[in-house]
Amino acid sequence: MSDTTATPTSAPADVTPASTQPTPAQLTPAQAKAEADAARAAGDELAAIKAESRKWEAQAKANSAAAARLAELEEAAKSDEQKRAEAAEAQAKELAETRAERDALKAEKQVAAWKAEVSTETGVPAVALAGSTREEIEAHAATLKPLITPSEPVKKAALGPYVPDEGTQPTKPLGGPAQAFADALGPIFS
Repeated sequence: MSDTTATPTSAPADVTPASTQPTPAQLTPAQAKAEADAARAAGDELAAIKAESRKWEAQAKANSAAAARLAELEEAAKSDEQKRAEAAEAQAKELAETRAERDALKAEKQVAAWKAEVSTETGVPAVALAGSTREEIEAHAATLKPLITPSEPVKKAALGPYVPDEGTQPTKPLGGPAQAFADALGPIFS
């Protein structure tokens, strides 16, 4: 293995080194136009066409950068406006929900007050009353009142098993076979 150093080859005469020739991104449209005019004046049509191409490329990139910046600014402004609009919309929605909740609580409180008033007037328990207006509550109370307060007195037997004189001693003898049986067992248990 020999230590040979590669010698750099020289660039062809018609190609300028990359460091001395600005790229289209580095050229301004005015610089590119001046380069194209200089190439035309020198009579080099190929260089003039390339310079003209670089001019339009530089112009397009400048326009593209300006358009991107404009779009960015519009988006930033639009976002601020949208944020304000969304915040206002959220506040309006929250306000509407709060008002609806307040109105519902007011209505619930009013209905409870009407039920209490009708209950004291009719004797029907307030928890048994239904309706959302005073008229509906009064109509429901009128329907329930006969069911709650019967027109005839309730017989005790109608309430369930009934033992007359429960808890007292019989005053008269039973009589019949039951009395005979009790009399027969009496001396055994006395």
